[in-house]
Amino acid sequence: MDDVRPVPIVVGDGDDLSCGYLLGGHLVRPDTCAGQQLLAEAYVGGNRPQCPCSSVGVPMYIARAGNRLIVKRMPGTGAHHSPDCGSYAPEDLSGLGCLLGDAVRVDPDTGLTVLRLGFRLSVGERAAVDTSSSPTALDSVTTTGRSLTLRALLDYLWEESDLVAWAPGMMGRRHWGLIAWLLRRAAATARTKGGPLAERVYIPEPFRLEHKAELAAKRLKQWQKASARPGHRQQLMVLIAEIKAIDAARYGHKMVLKHLPDGPLFFDDRLHRRLKRAFAAELDLWAADETSHLVVIATFTVGRGGAAMAEEVALMPTTAQWLPYQDPYAKVLLDRLVDTQRRFRTTPRFSLPPTVDLPIAVLTDTREPTPLHLGHTQGNASMDSPNAAGGAWRWDLEETIPALPPADR
Repeated sequence: MDDVRPVPIVVGDGDDLSCGYLLGGHLVRPDTCAGQQLLAEAYVGGNRPQCPCSSVGVPMYIARAGNRLIVKRMPGTGAHHSPDCGSYAPEDLSGLGCLLGDAVRVDPDTGLTVLRLGFRLSVGERAAVDTSSSPTALDSVTTTGRSLTLRALLDYLWEESDLVAWAPGMMGRRHWGLIAWLLRRAAATARTKGGPLAERVYIPEPFRLEHKAELAAKRLKQWQKASARPGHRQQLMVLIAEIKAIDAARYGHKMVLKHLPDGPLFFDDRLHRRLKRAFAAELDLWAADETSHLVVIATFTVGRGGAAMAEEVALMPTTAQWLPYQDPYAKVLLDRLVDTQRRFRTTPRFSLPPTVDLPIAVLTDTREPTPLHLGHTQGNASMDSPNAAGGAWRWDLEETIPALPPADR
C-alpha cells in the first residue's frame, strides 16, 4: 500500500473545502461533470485525492461504482480525519479494524475491495471456514477476521454506506430509497471470488403500485442468476430488505418484505425453527418497538415458479433512523442521542465476541471523539477492553443514565 501519512495542503482563499477534495492543487467536486473528468484522469494516472478536513491532507483513493467514480477513505485512516468530516471512522473502536487486510482487502490502486466470505454463493460450494471459532445456528461461520459471515457482510455494507453515522440534519431524510441506493453503491465497489458483489446482491427499490408489473419483470430478470439451469451449478443470490411480517405459507413459512409485496422470501419449517431460536433477541427487539425496522440478509435460490427460497438468514434490528442496535439499553442511548440532536457514529461489532468491550457509539461533536460504553462496571473489569481509552463515557446499567459530555462542535 502507498504511504498514507498526511502531508501539508495549500488552497486558495476562495475555495470551499467542505464541497470536495484536493487533487493536484485543485478542488475537485465528484458530483459534477468536471469533477468526474478530473477523477477519471487521476484514476488512470494513479494520483491520490486528499481530504482537506484538517490542516494536513488525508490521502483518499478513487473507486468505480457503476458508471461513476467516487472518492473513499484509505483503509486504516478513518481516525486521521476530523471528527466532523464525513470520512471520519474510528476503525479501532469497532469490529472493522479486525477485518481489514484479511476478510476485507482494499486495493487503493484499482479502487476494488475484495471480500472473503464465510458463507457459500453456490450450492455445493464450501464456505471459507474459519477453524478458529465454532459455528452458530444460522451464521454458518463465526469469524475472527478471516472471513465475513452473512451478518458481518450486512454490517460491512452498512458501514461502507455510512448508515452508522448520524447528524441532526438527517432527521426525516432517511427513507428506503436512499438506504437501498447507498447499499447498492457500496456493493458496486466490492468483489468476491465469484465476481462482482453487485451481481449477487438484490436490494428492492421503493415499491409503487402503478409500476407493479414493471418492477416484477425487472426483479425476475435480476433473479435469473439464482435460477436452476441444467448442467450448471445452482447459484445463490443475497437479498437485503426490510421485514414486514413473518407468516405461515402453504408450505413452510414466508417473510413478507416491505417494497417487495409480491416477492416474499420462503423458507421451510426447519429453517423457521432455527431462525426463531438463533435470532430470538432480534425478533423480540423488533416486536417491542413499532417504530423500529428489522432488516434481513439472506442467501436464496429461485424456483421454477419464480419464488425466492432462503438458504441462510441473518437479522439486524435498527432504530427508526436505521441505526443498528443489539439490546434495549443501546436503543435507549441511541434514541437519547438523536432526541438531543447529537452527532455520532455507531460502532458495528461485526463478528467480535461479546467479551470485547466495544462502545455503542462515538460522539463526534465533542472536542475529542468520545466513546460511549454500556455495561456493569464490575463485570467489565474482566472483559477484553483494548479500546477503552481515557475520556470514554460509561453507563453502568445498575445506575441511572449519566449526563452526556457536552457538545463542543
